[in-house]
Amino acid sequence: MNDMLREDLHALAEQAPTVDLAARAVRGARRRRTTRLAVLTGAVLTCLAVVGGGVMSAWLRPAPPIVMAPPETNVLPLPADGVEPVQYAYRAACSSDPCGKTPWRIVTNQGEIYRLGDDLAGPLQVTADGRRIAYYSTKHGRIIVRDLASGKTWRSPLKQPEEDFEVEYALRLSPDGLRFIVSGWGGRREPNKLVDVRRGTVTDLARGWWPVSVANGSGPVVLAKPYDDTSQVWVLGHDPITIPDFTYHYSALAPDGRTLARVGQTYDRDRRPMVRPDGSIVTIDATRGGQERRIPVSGLPEGQYAARLGGWLSATEVTLMAVAEPVNVTWGGARRPSRGAVVVYAVDVRTGASRELFALPQDVAFLVPGLV
Repeated sequence: MNDMLREDLHALAEQAPTVDLAARAVRGARRRRTTRLAVLTGAVLTCLAVVGGGVMSAWLRPAPPIVMAPPETNVLPLPADGVEPVQYAYRAACSSDPCGKTPWRIVTNQGEIYRLGDDLAGPLQVTADGRRIAYYSTKHGRIIVRDLASGKTWRSPLKQPEEDFEVEYALRLSPDGLRFIVSGWGGRREPNKLVDVRRGTVTDLARGWWPVSVANGSGPVVLAKPYDDTSQVWVLGHDPITIPDFTYHYSALAPDGRTLARVGQTYDRDRRPMVRPDGSIVTIDATRGGQERRIPVSGLPEGQYAARLGGWLSATEVTLMAVAEPVNVTWGGARRPSRGAVVVYAVDVRTGASRELFALPQDVAFLVPGLV
């Protein structure tokens, strides 16, 4: 059985879409577990398609709309101020190692494209409203938060060596960007810190817990930890609750301070991959636990399914990223990658109804503001 799982993992890893900062942390945590994690890694790698250090091939069924990567000739240096909110950030496909040194580009809601300087080539995150970015400055050895409209910056009180970001890591921002969690796995230090740049404070968090979301000011902090067949979610200040699945696919905490959504999934030992999204969103009270509510997502094109969740657009709508269903594509007897569009939707967790927000470029590593 273990041999089959390893074969599953290796085969799916070759087909995996691009991963993001959080996904890199997920991979590090997975490597510290065995059989059950190997089973689930196949499903997770299959359904992720966001930012990261490297770009990998994905076997995805073509699905409209197709959005090409923005032409590099339209890219301008990031001005000191006056920048509109970010719709997404991306890195062009690269073959170098590490890909994490490839410069970032940000695309605004108005369609402007700006390149970030070499000092901003490391970790990047964007607040859910797209108005502020946070990045690791190699010059200062700290995370810097920048307001794009005013140009104002805040410097993290936590000084970190660059090596913290050369392994798996996660950077999770509050809605205003002035409070964040930075976590790392696999390196010498493995930090897990809650940082408040307005107050200038740094708080140690329990090791082994992965950051889900962090609120402004003194609001709730949400952490998660997977086990073999279950997961735990911990809203600090409350007791952890148990989720009856191994999963990292959560939303941020809803505006009510209690509701958490996750991508629904099924598990079948006789299926490849064994774990797959089931086309639903599951909501639960993250502070008290209790009965989960599972709602089928409607309105997605055939061949696409929910893969990732993010911030809340209102009290009832959450951001969802959908990707094309993984398939093997063959031309002339050779397997080659074929990618359909990756599309971001708003989904009502009460009804499952979705509405398209925007499609993302292909063949690049990209980051969606607020995506967990």
